[in-house]
Amino acid sequence: MTMKVRRLCGALILTLASVLLGLPGAAQAAPERPGDPEGPSPAVLRAMERDLHLDAAAARRRLTDEAAAAKAEAALAPALGGAYAGSWFDAERGKLVVGITDAAHAQQVREHGAIPKVTPHGFGLAELNAIKGRLDTLAKATPSAAAGVVSWRVDPVADRVVVTTLAGRTQGALAKAAAAAGRAVRFETAIGPATATVDDWTFVDGGEGILSGSQICSLGFNARLTYSDLPGVSDPVIISAGHCSTGSTTVSGFGNSSTVSLSLGRWWMRDLNYDWGIIGSLDSRWVQGPWISQHTPDDTPLLVHGTQQRPIGSSVCKSGRTTNITCGVIRARGESVVQSDTGRTVFNLTRDTTCTERGDSGGPHYTADVQAQGIGSTSALTTSGHCLQTIGQENRSWYVEIGYIQAYTGARISTG
Repeated sequence: MTMKVRRLCGALILTLASVLLGLPGAAQAAPERPGDPEGPSPAVLRAMERDLHLDAAAARRRLTDEAAAAKAEAALAPALGGAYAGSWFDAERGKLVVGITDAAHAQQVREHGAIPKVTPHGFGLAELNAIKGRLDTLAKATPSAAAGVVSWRVDPVADRVVVTTLAGRTQGALAKAAAAAGRAVRFETAIGPATATVDDWTFVDGGEGILSGSQICSLGFNARLTYSDLPGVSDPVIISAGHCSTGSTTVSGFGNSSTVSLSLGRWWMRDLNYDWGIIGSLDSRWVQGPWISQHTPDDTPLLVHGTQQRPIGSSVCKSGRTTNITCGVIRARGESVVQSDTGRTVFNLTRDTTCTERGDSGGPHYTADVQAQGIGSTSALTTSGHCLQTIGQENRSWYVEIGYIQAYTGARISTG
């Protein structure tokens, strides 16, 4: 399909420097495309049922409960102020549980349909975030300080900062700094490190493969990049993982094929500390929309409906070139993770239990009712490169939250 391409110029902010780039525009009109706008996709529901061990009715009921919990969390987090100690979804009760440092706020929590829980150790979320922030600062200033550490995060359920260390490895300054925080920090041990998960053509769908240099990754979400100094101007882009980017390398897309790729665009922006990247300058043969691949022969996509962030404990799914659609549960938010293969610490990741392997990097993480959650970044894999479930352990995968990327870059993902 031949589409016209327009070119615009805009000022783009990259870290602390302003760079003037030529910004190509999108095709003027996209063709209509079948999707599933009225409810969860049957394919995603089947993956959710398989991976979370639910029947169809329980899967749908859980989605309704999680959406209500997300609304309650969005209202309570700012309203509780310093008494807020984090929150999470309790799947058995179908409710949001909200940690509070003072029982006087319990009724306020109940009025939003949530369950109050006075924190066992008295730490508020702001206090724990401050401790984690100091560890992040140390890792950024001195990367070697993270030696012997896999990740660190705030765990609202435990009311602690949790530091995961690598079994049998000598620990550096970061672990020592964490220990100095006393009972606000809990240590746990992992047996292996985390690694970056790298390894009809017209439509650009999240979860399909891309070739960036020699790296195979996955597309995340289609988006438009807007500019604060150019009101009304925006350009088509794709959001994926930062570690998939190699400078301004040309990116090729596989579309719904597993073998043949066509030129897609070039990397424009990336942040390796937070592992997001943006691809622009789309070739005119590609058509963008609010689409995620279901990896089916008929190429019928999922339609992205929004970006409602779900609480810890909620279900989540992902699409990727290697493992297609898999589902799991959100376990942690704001975790800092050491990628053993790239030698970098990546900050502010959300951990889930989806099976995510090499080649799935950059792919979209979303709910079964297709609320975008983030971009796949990192996984803990077996020595043979497979998900931990293959050796009887819970999967550990991490993604960059889409809200963070949108707020930082000005990109807005396509929804339908």
